[in-house]
Amino acid sequence: MATDAEGGDSSSFCVPEKKIKTVFDVKKWCQSKAYAGYMAMLHELNDSVRGVVSTADIPISPNVMNCIDMLDTFLKYSLEYPPEDMGSQRFGNKAYRKWHARLTEEAEDAVLELLPVDKKGAVIELTPYILDSFGNPTRIDYGSGHEAAFLVFIYCLRKLGLFTSADNQAIVLRIFLKYLRIVRNLQVTYRMEPAGSRGVHALDDYQFIPFLWGSSQLIGNKNRLVPESYLNPTLVEMHASKNLFFDAVQFINETKTGPFCEHSNQLWNISAVLTWEKVNSGMFKMYEAEVLRQFPVCQHILFGSLFSFDAEPNTTDPNVVEAETAIRLADEKARREHTIPDEFVTKAPWCK
Repeated sequence: MATDAEGGDSSSFCVPEKKIKTVFDVKKWCQSKAYAGYMAMLHELNDSVRGVVSTADIPISPNVMNCIDMLDTFLKYSLEYPPEDMGSQRFGNKAYRKWHARLTEEAEDAVLELLPVDKKGAVIELTPYILDSFGNPTRIDYGSGHEAAFLVFIYCLRKLGLFTSADNQAIVLRIFLKYLRIVRNLQVTYRMEPAGSRGVHALDDYQFIPFLWGSSQLIGNKNRLVPESYLNPTLVEMHASKNLFFDAVQFINETKTGPFCEHSNQLWNISAVLTWEKVNSGMFKMYEAEVLRQFPVCQHILFGSLFSFDAEPNTTDPNVVEAETAIRLADEKARREHTIPDEFVTKAPWCK
């Protein structure tokens, strides 16, 4: 495999492939250059929108605009493939497969248009991430792993130099928000099944990152919104356009019925946290423990020259160490009791 990821020659890049084949590979993933770089990006983007509303006037570079235009094109495909009659079937409208087939047909050219001449060779490495970003056409499902694939795509564009630190706010509040609009449209239009859903024990059926970055936006907010504020539907509707967290809760309110504490128990628990700073730091811990380090999710991650599975020297991330310790202790307790303790799998770790 070539490692010169900055060159324009296609030989500098490679088709990304799966490396996490067994649960024993999860630790290698957590100690990889990809993991360290991915988490560093999440933190950097998180910090860039701290206290910033989604409607803020922020600079939009030509590369950001090109990415938004690409996503707009993908969104329009759903108009060409209306949902088919499903009868009594609850999930999985087969018209989604036509949408994804169109995406597969057009994705490479769409990615090529984003890349400058000297980076065109990266298309073979970037396209698979785009194809994984919008759900699985076989199962007609979508989950946090697909969301992560899109963020890896963004990571690769950053590594290629298409985005700089000056684009950070636009990546979160323009590109990622546009991405959310697309996947929510797909979820509703084609009744996509939540991938690997844990039901009421999950933070959300489909997404995670809006809650992470959205909680950062709410730190020091001028509207005196506290975590328990998102339990008020009126406040949620009022502020959804200004904040990713409230926008995500608004989508839940529009698509689910029944008491909030029943269909979104994790979010209900988190509303008891006193500050957005604590919610935000807790979201990072939860994302690592319940998404990135979960074999059913991370086994599908693709690695190449840009998103490298090679080991990161001297990995000492305290969040990784803390997550490893928590998982080990829970596993030991489960062996003693022959069951996994309910409080470990259902309650946000910072709400105890």
